[in-house]
Amino acid sequence: MVAPYGVGKVSDIRFKFTREFTGWNYSDKEMAESRQRGTNPRRSEDEIRFWYGRWEGNVEISFPSEKEGLAEEKRFLPYSRLKLPREAPADGYVPTWHYAANSYDPVTARSDIGFFLRTRVKLDKDGNIISANYAKVFGDFRCDARGLLSFMYYFNPMPNDRNLEFDPKRNLFPPGTPGVNVSDP
Repeated sequence: MVAPYGVGKVSDIRFKFTREFTGWNYSDKEMAESRQRGTNPRRSEDEIRFWYGRWEGNVEISFPSEKEGLAEEKRFLPYSRLKLPREAPADGYVPTWHYAANSYDPVTARSDIGFFLRTRVKLDKDGNIISANYAKVFGDFRCDARGLLSFMYYFNPMPNDRNLEFDPKRNLFPPGTPGVNVSDP
């Protein structure tokens, strides 16, 4: 993750959230009763609005450089050990992807889909790709209009290597590192 939240130097993917508060999930009476009970007196009005409000929004996924993007993979095999094809496609990448989201009628993220990402693209003087990195995303990007987003991915750090198989026994992170241990190839 890059600044301001991390120490990374290269931005591979961008997420842009736009959202709008459209009212409350509960009636005025229910909100007044909740405030009167003081379920958490330290909560600010903004926090209450964030968690109990009705939000509508959009998420735009984009990439910082030309010819980078994502490709939806419909040949996802959720019950196989190899859920996606082992090699990222050479073409078919789109530079942006959009999701509509809200906080009151959550859409279940599709589990029978995957994506390939092409990033860190370097071009020659004629605009041809001379170097790129590839990644795969298992399942859908999960998001809601409050700005919450999660996804599971594998990034191949070797430039120009579209092979995205990995051995879960050879994880790059030490055992027990929270949130980074892989189990699916």
